[in-house]
Amino acid sequence: MTGLNDHPEVLGYHRMVFTTPALAARVFRYMALDEEALAVALTEVTDDLTARLVAGQVLTVQRVLARRNWQVLVEGETAERAHPAAVAAADHAFALLPAIG
Repeated sequence: MTGLNDHPEVLGYHRMVFTTPALAARVFRYMALDEEALAVALTEVTDDLTARLVAGQVLTVQRVLARRNWQVLVEGETAERAHPAAVAAADHAFALLPAIG
């Protein structure tokens, strides 16, 4: 999920999910499950603690970027015009993450 979809129904869906406490809590639960799955996969290339730390960082980057993209669209920007800045932000954000090697 990138948050970079300006279709009115998608924007309405995001608004509903992120402004309804029970739905927002469920989204965070699914994100926790995603983080766990990524951590398990990363244990094939690194130790458990490093895998969990990196998984948390990756999922946090995704969440922050998607939320930022959604906010830009809610403020009236189109997905097409927002796309270059969103790609640059993603490149910057993921470059800040540590490499696992």
